[in-house]
Amino acid sequence: MKNKKLLFLFCLVILVIAVVVFVRMNDKKSTKNQEVETNSSQSTDVFDKSNVINYSSETEVSYSYEEVTLSMEEIGKYREEIEQAGFDSTLFTDQEIQVMQSKIKKNGQSISQYLKDQPDKSIDETEIDKARDELKAANIDPDKMHNNEIVELIKEAKKEKKSVVEVAKEK
Repeated sequence: MKNKKLLFLFCLVILVIAVVVFVRMNDKKSTKNQEVETNSSQSTDVFDKSNVINYSSETEVSYSYEEVTLSMEEIGKYREEIEQAGFDSTLFTDQEIQVMQSKIKKNGQSISQYLKDQPDKSIDETEIDKARDELKAANIDPDKMHNNEIVELIKEAKKEKKSVVEVAKEK
């Protein structure tokens, strides 16, 4: 009888120790999770508003898209023709390609003629790279800018007949 009581008491002590160890392990895990959350919130400070170009003065534009009625094969064909004309076909959405197709048929133009009349679409990778080099030379870090932002700077520079660096410094 004494052995059974002793065995029961021993099991009870082991159970208490196991519960204490389990609770402490969970506390360590939650502490680590809090540290990870703190580190991740600190890393998001890299994208603080002070590091982003302020577009608050620009008017927002909402787009409404028409349903694409061209087949994927036709869109693919037009994308190939755009590439052959020396332009980046990824600059166009499927909806824009559909509109382009209707305007080309209406005006009797070729794709290359139509695209040359579109100044916004004529910005290619070499022009973006050139703008990045100019910005680096002016001690402006272009690596903090996405290609879309640089394209916008190039467009604005062309419109205002200024250099990309001048436009970037104004912003």
